Amino acid sequence: MIKNYIKPINGLSQTSVRLALALAAMTTISSGCSRNEPSNTDSASNGNELRQTAFRIRADANEALNSDSGWAAATNQNATINVDSPFRVRFEVESVSDTQQHHAFSLEYKYNDGLWQPLLAEDFPYPIKDYALEFSDGKASDARNRFELIHGDNADFIPGTEDNSHYLKVKAAEQPLLALGRYDTRWEAVEYGALLRLSEGNTAGVVFGYQDARNYLRVDATAGGDINLVKVVDDAESVISSQPFAVKTDQWIQIKIVRQGSEVEVEYEWDDIVQGLSFSIDTAQQIPDSRMGLYLPAGSAADIQTFEVEGQTASPRVSIISSQRFDYGDPTEDLIDSSALPFSEGSGISYGDTTPGWSASKEHGEWEFPIVIRYFSDGANRNLTGDTFAFRLTDASGEPLAAAATPTITANVPDGHIGGTFVETPVRIGPWEASNGDLYVLMEPSETDNMMMMVKSEDGGKSWFEAGGDNRPQTGDLEGVAQAKSGNRIHTLHQTSEHVFYHLFRTSDHPEKPDTWAITDEQLASPVEPPTQMSDLAVRSDGSVVGVYATLEKLLFKIRTPDGTWGKETVVDADLNPALSGPVVVLGKDDVVHFAYTGTDGTAWYRRILPDGTLGPRQQVASDTGTDVDSNGAILPLVYLPQSDTVTIVYRLSNGELWERTANSAGELSEAKQVTSHAVVTNAADSEQVGADAVGFGSNVHVLYIEEGSGHIYHTYRDDSGNWHQPELQVEGVNALWVRGQIIKRTNSGAVYGYVYDAGSYGGSGMNKYSEVVLPASD
Repeated sequence: MIKNYIKPINGLSQTSVRLALALAAMTTISSGCSRNEPSNTDSASNGNELRQTAFRIRADANEALNSDSGWAAATNQNATINVDSPFRVRFEVESVSDTQQHHAFSLEYKYNDGLWQPLLAEDFPYPIKDYALEFSDGKASDARNRFELIHGDNADFIPGTEDNSHYLKVKAAEQPLLALGRYDTRWEAVEYGALLRLSEGNTAGVVFGYQDARNYLRVDATAGGDINLVKVVDDAESVISSQPFAVKTDQWIQIKIVRQGSEVEVEYEWDDIVQGLSFSIDTAQQIPDSRMGLYLPAGSAADIQTFEVEGQTASPRVSIISSQRFDYGDPTEDLIDSSALPFSEGSGISYGDTTPGWSASKEHGEWEFPIVIRYFSDGANRNLTGDTFAFRLTDASGEPLAAAATPTITANVPDGHIGGTFVETPVRIGPWEASNGDLYVLMEPSETDNMMMMVKSEDGGKSWFEAGGDNRPQTGDLEGVAQAKSGNRIHTLHQTSEHVFYHLFRTSDHPEKPDTWAITDEQLASPVEPPTQMSDLAVRSDGSVVGVYATLEKLLFKIRTPDGTWGKETVVDADLNPALSGPVVVLGKDDVVHFAYTGTDGTAWYRRILPDGTLGPRQQVASDTGTDVDSNGAILPLVYLPQSDTVTIVYRLSNGELWERTANSAGELSEAKQVTSHAVVTNAADSEQVGADAVGFGSNVHVLYIEEGSGHIYHTYRDDSGNWHQPELQVEGVNALWVRGQIIKRTNSGAVYGYVYDAGSYGGSGMNKYSEVVLPASD
């Protein structure tokens, strides 16, 4: 039975954008291969033709493949390696066969005293399996070579350039064209995408599920007409789904195809804001993995800019990753001197489950694998200090090689290491301090498992683990998340693509139910999806909650009563321009909620939500924060200073500088004052937020920010006289993306500005760390 449904697309997922950004940052192509079943055999046969004679562990994964340095220990000696810190293992293998034999190897690992199981290829810190086949402006013959022609040899392939982008004009002659893209990935494709342009009267098809020239699937798009899912069986075509989408003519469109088992989802998108439509269908047959291709009916033509394929990714406890120093299959030299047989080069394995083939007789070779052990992985699994990971080679049949010694890594978790994935938000997510000194931060375990996880430290930030994991919220998509702490409860507002949710967590000083989620996934609104998901909240003295969130062009807020009832929705600046985003709020005196936000015309605004739920007048804070979506989150978390009953608004201008204005007790704004002349990071890894944080302590305001270009983190502060001090370097040698902090550990002699930062994960996992700025006493 064929099932079919259709739905609108309102926006491109953050994950898709991150994939595109991460692709540009990687130097090697993702790969994968066959998945073997776990084995608990510790012995090996291989006809006694193969044996692993030695190994050596390399702690420095940035060393060249054949460098003789960066080792963690001597040959056949085990080592201790930090979690989320890539390392490499090099194996020496002998073939003692009298005849030339062809071999390929895979790796298995054993976690502590568990069973042996395959070591798979999943990348770090950003999990990516994405390959783009682009079409250059070279010769027509070069363009033709981008395809394997199945039929239609006399088609025209004409390179073109437009707006500094290259594309290929393809035209079929008197017979249809069927061509597959020439590319090679070592992983299974689950998503295909093509950027096409069609003129009136033309049709183009994206081919997938290809078995042979007479059996495959394709999605046909006709200019001004329908999108059809076509099934070709024994050369006979049938349309199994037809959607009257009125395909755009003479402009670039994107066709995406996602396959899972027998099901297909087809997406059609046509502009930069990514409006589009999609439909899904069950084809009632298993769809095979294949290269993607192009189909043109006789006489039809299309412009093509890219083909892109993506694979399913994961973040397991341990995996083979890509190397930044060598490509898959690069030849090795003889570095380990245990074998007396002649050397026959092996290879480096970058992001592959299996090695290239090796033919040898009475020779030895070497293979080196880049590997990472994650602190937090999918499922919120955690590796601890002292956990062990043993590794062994297997042959093509899955049989382990006899080994003189088995390399074993002992994991170590450094002080202050949190790992996991940063929650993308321009507002506060901790670290929150309970009355007993325990610290809490909201995060995700991995980029491929977007669950909401409250991590906790009982030792002042040295070590971190999940609290309340047995009843955590079920909603993922953690891109518009905000928190506020009141007493022994941490309140969370969370805007996804479709809904807004409220969650409540009890800290360890709660007298009845410590370290538990009190409320999860309480839905309070379902606004039209905004260009950027953003929210913030404030908790008033009576326990009521003011929650602000975004819709397509405006900001909205609701108030939750102390007994748990959400009130009516209020539209901010309903009849005023511009369109709005970037909300930040903070609670002030007498339950007044101070509220700032940005406009799409580059403006920033300030007003108050009064105790009765009404809005005070708005005032313009700035006029040059940026006009694109990237600049939506231009305002740092607001800072309220009780001593002076003032609010400090720190914001980023389009040139990268941070400036501030202060609202006094009467709501009057001060003149703008520069915080730093350094250009500050924004929109790191498509997060639409400033890479900076602001907190108040006494009469001072403290700011942490990430310098654009270097990725270094600096601290500056405004003293009692209103002067901003020279910034001081806090963290260097990392490409930081995000930083969020709070004042904690208060004493009579001062306090600590505790903060969490991402040390260069490109939006992926494993680089979150905790650090502190020690602050002197403040008046």
